Amino acid sequence: MNSKETILKVANLKKTSRIPVSLLSGGVWTFNRRGISLEEALKLGAEQCAKILEETNEEIGCDIVWPGSGYHNLAIKAIGGKIKFREKGAPDIQELLLKQASDVDNIDLSLIKEDADINTLLQTTSLLSQKIGKSTMVASSQWGPVTLAGLVYGVENLMRNIYKNKNDVHKVLEFTTELCAQYLEAYVDAGAEMVSIADPTSSGDMISREQFRTFSLPYLKKVVQRLRKKGATVCIHICGNITNRLDLIPETGVNIISVDYKVSLAKAKELVNSKIAFAGNMNPVAVMENLSPEKVAESCEQCIKKAGKDSNYILMPGCDIPPGVPVENIKAMVRTAHSHKGEV
Repeated sequence: MNSKETILKVANLKKTSRIPVSLLSGGVWTFNRRGISLEEALKLGAEQCAKILEETNEEIGCDIVWPGSGYHNLAIKAIGGKIKFREKGAPDIQELLLKQASDVDNIDLSLIKEDADINTLLQTTSLLSQKIGKSTMVASSQWGPVTLAGLVYGVENLMRNIYKNKNDVHKVLEFTTELCAQYLEAYVDAGAEMVSIADPTSSGDMISREQFRTFSLPYLKKVVQRLRKKGATVCIHICGNITNRLDLIPETGVNIISVDYKVSLAKAKELVNSKIAFAGNMNPVAVMENLSPEKVAESCEQCIKKAGKDSNYILMPGCDIPPGVPVENIKAMVRTAHSHKGEV
């Protein structure tokens, strides 16, 4: 059973020959560790980007490769937003795209497919799909509707109008849902067989369970359903503590929920394991960046124990890893997963 088959099996709640294992995204780490910023990587072109991603995954041995990760904000740039690239890390949004909710009526989402940088990433995805897609899962990612809404409309505006002007919030969310779906659909068309929707603004650290049910769940469901119709395996990742809304996530139709270190894997198993697969929750800084490989392996073993070897579980950091994570720590994570042989 190769890497891709292992991910597809667990995503469809079937037995695997070992514990599946992967980074969550990892684009920033992949390029920054070579001294290349994300802006410089785009200038290298699709063939070189694909080569770097392929070589890196040959070295670390993850089950998923993530072309396009770290570049979520390019979608906002493509439709008129302003971003700023950094030497390390992902690009930042410089100013709000929407001054008011009605501004969405003047934005042309077809510009996504015309953006040169996004096309470089789509070509990278296509090349990886051709080169390694038969044996390794090729995936990409984008912010979810609520997080995109905070980035283009302002988190403060979003949170205030959840109470004061719900219609405006829904109008913006309809727009960001379409933005998220169209962006990820382009990657599926380019050859990605898996996509991840990252929606940290939907966490329990930001909105209540009822607000999640009203303002996040319906829009996540729309995106997931569109992507599933195109044949994609879909993962949702929400940072922060989402324990009090985990039971709602399967309603989206998603294959996998990725949780961070604030969520108990034992609780995740209890709430979702019979319905969808789950992944996480290694602390990307306290464990993956700061511990020795031996201690990382010990932490991985604890994750596997808490999740249960009989679970539909993927060993994964609880969020994207920072650029400073040592490669040996990632190898330790992968080795630990691979050491659990036999049907799990």
